[in-house]
Amino acid sequence: MHRIWKEEGDRVPFFIRKKMSLEIINKLVGSFVEGKDIFPVEVKITPGKILVAIDKPTGITIEECAALSRFLYEEMEQSDIFEKHELEVGSPGMDQPLKVFKQYLRRIGRNVRVISNNGDIRSGVLQNATETSIDLFETLIERDGKKKVKREIITTLPLNEIKETRLELKFNK
Repeated sequence: MHRIWKEEGDRVPFFIRKKMSLEIINKLVGSFVEGKDIFPVEVKITPGKILVAIDKPTGITIEECAALSRFLYEEMEQSDIFEKHELEVGSPGMDQPLKVFKQYLRRIGRNVRVISNNGDIRSGVLQNATETSIDLFETLIERDGKKKVKREIITTLPLNEIKETRLELKFNK
């Protein structure tokens, strides 16, 4: 392995070290998931912690997270990054927003709440997802004079106009 890490005496500003570390970790995660049905969701470096979120269409297992964690430790053992940062590998939580296209595919048929870039909020069942848009089945209640009318529509929303999409978790009483 060629030298990609600076030596202890080298002075590199934190934001550059963080960017370099993110690039390296993203490449390593990419090489780990290559040929598998696992996909990366996010890599984040915070003070004291490296967070790696992965998923797959059938749901990620603890064993798969542990395997990636071991792989990252082995590949990066020559660096000092784990002396200053704890590594956490897991699946994105149910309460976390969807970040990548494959997460949308996994959530087809589920209730979601979508916030557009202009602040509009829509709720409905995710019907379809492509790499450029999603289809949302919405049930709208409108007033027609004095009575309420229920209208069902499918709305296509471009992904580049979506600020955030989250699962709507509903609990039965």
